[in-house]
Amino acid sequence: MKNGVVGLSARIFFIILCSVSFSLSQDKGINYYQNREFEEARNYYESLIRERGNNPQAQFGRGSSSFQQGDMETAEQAFEQSLKSSDLDLRSKALYNLGNTFYHNKKTEEALAYYRKALELDPNDKEAKYNYEFLRYQQDPPEDDNQKQDQSKEEENKEEQDQEKQEEKDQQDKEEQEQEKQDEKDQQDKEEENDQENQEQQQQQQQKQEASEEQKTQDLKQAESILDALKQDEKIMQKQQIARAKSRKLAKDW
Repeated sequence: MKNGVVGLSARIFFIILCSVSFSLSQDKGINYYQNREFEEARNYYESLIRERGNNPQAQFGRGSSSFQQGDMETAEQAFEQSLKSSDLDLRSKALYNLGNTFYHNKKTEEALAYYRKALELDPNDKEAKYNYEFLRYQQDPPEDDNQKQDQSKEEENKEEQDQEKQEEKDQQDKEEQEQEKQDEKDQQDKEEENDQENQEQQQQQQQKQEASEEQKTQDLKQAESILDALKQDEKIMQKQQIARAKSRKLAKDW
């Protein structure tokens, strides 16, 4: 007994989890509970609650008695009320018992959460630790050697497949890069070829233009030569006409 608080020894619940335990001052309720007179214990703690108000320790006793009667709804409500206590030990036990209550209702996740909270208040609570680890074991049991080997092979196969995929991707990226470089080179060669063709075309056009200009110059010179020749012929003809005219005049005078 410590500060008027008495803790009941834990019992195995379903051979898996420890049963509800509670602490309260030495009174008739504990005697009833120890004698497995759970109805009388519940009535006693409910009478204390009516007389003294919402007493967290009385609520804890009420919840423990209700749990043993199979009334999980009342047990849950009572344990929740007992969490209002300033006594950390009482709150830790209430959290533990809430874990048992939720486990009884097949709510494993909630049960785990309450066991974890109980351990946060009392890390030395072996029962809460056992129940917590047991439920974790149920959720994720350890693999046997064959399963480990199979999983290891699967992981190795997956790694090989991932490696092959990565190598294929690297090869594909390399080929794409080489193709891009080749495309760039081809494009550059084509542009250079086009530039060269353009230059040749421009040179040819320039040569044609120069040849055309030269031909025009030659034609112009030839035309001028012909014109000069015609003018010269015209002068010669004029001189011949004058000479014939003079000759006819002399013959007449004669």
